[in-house]
Amino acid sequence: MDLPRRHADDVFLPDGSLRTVIDDLRQMTDAHDLAIGIVYAFDPRTHMLPYWYADRRMAPCSVRLLGDLLHDAGFRNVRIIIQQWTPNFKPSQARLKDRSLDMLLVSAMQVHAEPSYDLIREAHTMGDRRPWILAGGPKAIYEPADYFELGPKPGVGADCVSVGEGYVFLDLLRSVLRERKKGEAPRIAFDRLKASRKLDDVPGLVYQPTDYDPNEPRAVHTGVQRLLRDLDEFPMPDAGYRMIEPPHRRTTLSANPCPAKKVGKISMISSVISTHGCKFSCSYCPIPAVNQRTWRHKSPKRLAAEIKHIYENFGIREYFSTDDNFFNNRETVIALMTEMANTTSGGKPLKNCIRFYTEATQFDVFKNKDILPLCRKGGMRAIWFGIEDITADLINKGQDSGNAAELFKYLVSIGIEPMAMMMHNDNQPLRSPKNDLSGVLNQAKYLFNIGAVSYQCTYLGPAIGTREIETAAESETLYKSVGGEPVAQAYCDGNHVVASRHKEPWKRQMNVVRAYSCFYNPINFIRVLLRSKGDRVLGKRVLFQIVGMIGVCLTAPKLWSWARKIKKGPIEVFRGLQQARIPLVDAKEGHEIFWSIKQIPAPYLPQKEGQQPSSSQASNSKVTQTVKTTQISKIQIAGRPMPVSMTGKQATTS
Repeated sequence: MDLPRRHADDVFLPDGSLRTVIDDLRQMTDAHDLAIGIVYAFDPRTHMLPYWYADRRMAPCSVRLLGDLLHDAGFRNVRIIIQQWTPNFKPSQARLKDRSLDMLLVSAMQVHAEPSYDLIREAHTMGDRRPWILAGGPKAIYEPADYFELGPKPGVGADCVSVGEGYVFLDLLRSVLRERKKGEAPRIAFDRLKASRKLDDVPGLVYQPTDYDPNEPRAVHTGVQRLLRDLDEFPMPDAGYRMIEPPHRRTTLSANPCPAKKVGKISMISSVISTHGCKFSCSYCPIPAVNQRTWRHKSPKRLAAEIKHIYENFGIREYFSTDDNFFNNRETVIALMTEMANTTSGGKPLKNCIRFYTEATQFDVFKNKDILPLCRKGGMRAIWFGIEDITADLINKGQDSGNAAELFKYLVSIGIEPMAMMMHNDNQPLRSPKNDLSGVLNQAKYLFNIGAVSYQCTYLGPAIGTREIETAAESETLYKSVGGEPVAQAYCDGNHVVASRHKEPWKRQMNVVRAYSCFYNPINFIRVLLRSKGDRVLGKRVLFQIVGMIGVCLTAPKLWSWARKIKKGPIEVFRGLQQARIPLVDAKEGHEIFWSIKQIPAPYLPQKEGQQPSSSQASNSKVTQTVKTTQISKIQIAGRPMPVSMTGKQATTS
């Protein structure tokens, strides 16, 4: 079930809305000394292929963007804490300029949800002195109510959850600070707003009402957000980098953030926003619905200026463009890459200073093969391809083995690295006969032979916010617990088999390890060196083989352990649709709504007339739910892990 969206004529904010709210906040000078901690949660259990190298070498864009926005609005006492680098941080012990935190903002993907819960619980140990707690990020977008009633006592959880982008948070902050009395804690002002139901006019929020019954909990949803149309309204990415907490293992914060000259040493890769949106409607992917089926992009001058600014100020040379499908629109690619090609830094072409990476489909890149030399001149050095299954039996996005071979050869010849992202599934064999590419190992070997520099193989399972999660629950193939222990959210990373109808799912888990070992191994490393003549991406090919082999050594024991647990069992599955732990209620009409997953209606809540358990009701009268059917042959369960889980993007969608 996709997320709901607004009507086409009501999707976007009026142009200038972001700048207006920033200007309003800039006038509230009495709040600018508030101590604000922004934490990106991280679960170390996800530190394995295909993410193990990038996950600790890139400051996530989402939390940096919040820092940029707050700095632009006049706030000067802000610190960004990234748990990959500061794993022991405790909000209760944080001090900024000798001041306890007034606000705690927690951002997490689904796979990092459990550490984010721990951060919120720890903040509650401060009692009445605790900060105002807000949750956001991909986990919050799809399952906002999971941030309430975290235990062990009633009322422990976030004060409010954002199910939108940065504007939603600023709009909420403006409302709270307008209500706040001089010297008053923001949390107190928020509680007053909540009690008066004035928050209901801010679309994109979820909160628990003041008068809720712990025995019959509910959360109020204020409606689907409006999107920022002009991405150039975002502030220049600068302040967010200057707010990062230096790496350490203490529970407290350092006196000062990481010096700018050292930022590039800990965050060797910079994630940048260039485009949002994708024309495909794959049933295993939740991303297009988040963007409400829209296409947005930065202006060419702005994107080039951002990359130049980050390079010149922080020394970062590698840039991952957080795109859903960069080649979605030909004209946009030409405009962006032309400007990048014409930009200089220190008298040198920018392309000689930086490396630009992105993600796209094989079909779109092959169709636009003629503009790839321009992309190379613009600094593009690698493309991650969501091929999934090269035979197109699983999902057809126009991929073709012959076209892939031709495209990869051409990319290598002009110095662009082709990176393959694949999926293994219940119906795919481990091996297939000669000249048959249906086997997962056959595909891994083929991709290596045609020139893929890197390889990713995740297991197809249902992701929250996709149209296949309910299918998995109703068909009783979605794992609830294994060996008596609940399935950890960290295991919904695409690496672990957490849903399967296969009679021996532990063997499917081992197939993922075999696939990685088929691509990354000493023999292939030697083959790379032997065929090095004329290879324009040899250096990266060697690097990825080394990184991949180390990654296999890190990943294999973890997946072997999970395979043993699956084999030993017992496996408990979800038997059909479940009632929401904390149901969502429409702020305007008061009836229960279904957000990113179908639920059994709560018996104690009013239902919209004619509403069925399987229906998707939007939380705003101007919102509709649109579902496009994508044909998937041989398999009904589908789902790629959340954005970045699947590609290495670090939760860049705020």
